[in-house]
Amino acid sequence: MSVTDTFGLQLAKYTNVAASAILIYDYFITLHSEVQWTWGRKWGIIRIVFTVSRYVPFAGSFMTSYSAVKTWGTQDCAPFNDALNGIHFLGIIASEGLLIARVYAFSGNKKAYLIILLSFGLAILATSVILSAAPINLNIPGAGPPCVFEGARSSALPYGLLMLFEIVLMCTTVFLRYRHYLGSHSKLVGAIYKDGLLYMFCIMLISTVNVIIIAVLPLSYSEMLNLPQIVAHSVLASRILFNLQVAKDMQVFPTYQGTFSALSTQPEFQAWPRGDDTLVGAGHPDQA
Repeated sequence: MSVTDTFGLQLAKYTNVAASAILIYDYFITLHSEVQWTWGRKWGIIRIVFTVSRYVPFAGSFMTSYSAVKTWGTQDCAPFNDALNGIHFLGIIASEGLLIARVYAFSGNKKAYLIILLSFGLAILATSVILSAAPINLNIPGAGPPCVFEGARSSALPYGLLMLFEIVLMCTTVFLRYRHYLGSHSKLVGAIYKDGLLYMFCIMLISTVNVIIIAVLPLSYSEMLNLPQIVAHSVLASRILFNLQVAKDMQVFPTYQGTFSALSTQPEFQAWPRGDDTLVGAGHPDQA
């Protein structure tokens, strides 16, 4: 193994272990938000997706760190790697589900947007699974030796599809902002738009960098953003929900009266009723 390959392999191991530390650190500094906004709430689809997005990456973090330091020798690593890839897929899917829910809420709960985004997301998921798991020869040169902490050039394709989906979510958010909320001065609308767009841009950026690393750099660097990709999805998608609730508490919301905004019925809030609180709101989105 050359000096470049050795350095790349070590760097990939260090970045993945560092991502584990970031995940643990972020969990403890946001635990109070999770306790405040999720614990004791009714279980619903969004809370289940949030829980998967929040906690599955810990299993992926442990397994990735173990894989980084493990010397397999003659042992068969395929079952372990398949399980690890499945956990990574599950964590990313859950995080993307939270982003879809956020865009759906921002649209005023218009089912057309939900159906389109879910359909496109399922198509991206199915294609990514086929590219990753199916025995299809894509004739893409470059593959690391088995049971070594290296990927293959072809793994850039699923990450490229993920990047495309995140770009679509960002563009949809911008479209909704200027289509329905152009004249709105609500702090809640501003928080939903700016925070969501910023976090989605960060997630999209790390996906883009991951594609470039896998496609361009030596294969010894290919796993450098493996776990950081999962951690970024989990950390940023969770913060979107936390910040929505914080933004809601920054304003004086009348209860049991007034006009309900489209944002007041967003699925994040519907899934987590607390006592008799009723969230009302930021004003109707402009009608088409």
